Amino acid sequence: MVKALPQRFNPDLLARDGTRFELVLPQSQMKRLSSILASADNDVQVTALFSRRKDHIVISGRLKTRFALECQRCLESMDVDISEPFELVFVENEEKAQELPKELDPVVLDEHGQIHVVDLFEDEVMLHVPEIPKHMDMSACNPGPTEFGELPADVEEGKPNPFEALKNLNLH
Repeated sequence: MVKALPQRFNPDLLARDGTRFELVLPQSQMKRLSSILASADNDVQVTALFSRRKDHIVISGRLKTRFALECQRCLESMDVDISEPFELVFVENEEKAQELPKELDPVVLDEHGQIHVVDLFEDEVMLHVPEIPKHMDMSACNPGPTEFGELPADVEEGKPNPFEALKNLNLH
């Protein structure tokens, strides 16, 4: 059965049922994420399953979204579609997070053993924003002019060659 994930929740209680959750979060609710996007008009779709593994409560699932970014090659807008799996382990404090094996991604709960849903997923979504966004296909980039006029011919005449001094350099 698929349920809606509440805005604030206790992972321990949700792991007992082993229920699958679906959630749609507007990117605009994720303040740090929306500050690096060209537009935060899209949603983040999350499917998640809470479970127990040994001494840990785990949430695993998939994130889907579309990032509206500015191509750093042509400075035009572009969209990047993301569909990535995730797996996070809930811990009570930073010390417990440090004790986890390196391959596990910890999420630290608040003093009440809860977490806000935006806080849970914002960091995970931000991991998938390209560091330097650019069109995959260079033909999609409209580079614009690279030359801004012609130099008069007399500018080049009489100009000293900066490498002239190197021609007499003796290298042994």
